[in-house]
Amino acid sequence: MLETPTMQAPLHPFYPPGIELSGHEYVANRLGALALVLAFGAGCFVILGSALIVANWANPRLSRADRALFLWFVLCGMIHLLFEGYFVFNHRTMASRDDFFGMLWKEYSLSDSRYMFSDPFVLCMESVTAISWGPLSFAMAILIVKDSPYRHPIQALVSTGQLYGDMLYYLTSLFDDYHSGKRFYRPEPYYFWFYFVFMNAWWIIIPAGKFLIPGFGVALTEEACLFSSIRATAKAFVLAKRNAENGSAKKTS
Repeated sequence: MLETPTMQAPLHPFYPPGIELSGHEYVANRLGALALVLAFGAGCFVILGSALIVANWANPRLSRADRALFLWFVLCGMIHLLFEGYFVFNHRTMASRDDFFGMLWKEYSLSDSRYMFSDPFVLCMESVTAISWGPLSFAMAILIVKDSPYRHPIQALVSTGQLYGDMLYYLTSLFDDYHSGKRFYRPEPYYFWFYFVFMNAWWIIIPAGKFLIPGFGVALTEEACLFSSIRATAKAFVLAKRNAENGSAKKTS
């Protein structure tokens, strides 16, 4: 009597099928995608709300545009330093991580499995992001509250790094897909379009493009972080040059 061959269940849900993951073994998430996203969103809401209360107390004269930028850089600091830093610190065991951030990374990695096998580019890019842009984002939030002139060159630096890193992140994945035939996202469209494209696009839109600030009433739109900071830095250099010229003219007269 011939035995009917049985179909072996996939070892993990990531693409391409059969890739070797970091960690001793794959551990499925205990929480569903909706629960993870809602919990993460609720945590961000509480932290950002508390940060805004502190900022308004420290500087009641903050403009609405500055409050929006303050919240943006606090959010960037949290994601870069804490969430992405978590990946950098635990990249060798990501597939078997069972804590909250580990489950979040496994859910997101359905759209980019490079996080599940310590891809060299992703690991290096996230290391730079966590070490550099995370602390500088928090520093930017403080400088905004203090209305420090140093905020503008640092804002230009952080925004340039975010824009450059995000573009490389997109392009390396798409290059592997269309040139090498390696697809790191699952076939369901929402993993690519919502997780991969939409959730990362903000680090291109806000640094490099115009963005809406609903509820903040800043003439409907605000300047992009990168261009506005470069313009403000240039004005500061022009002003410093004029002051130096006026000072030298007074000495000679």
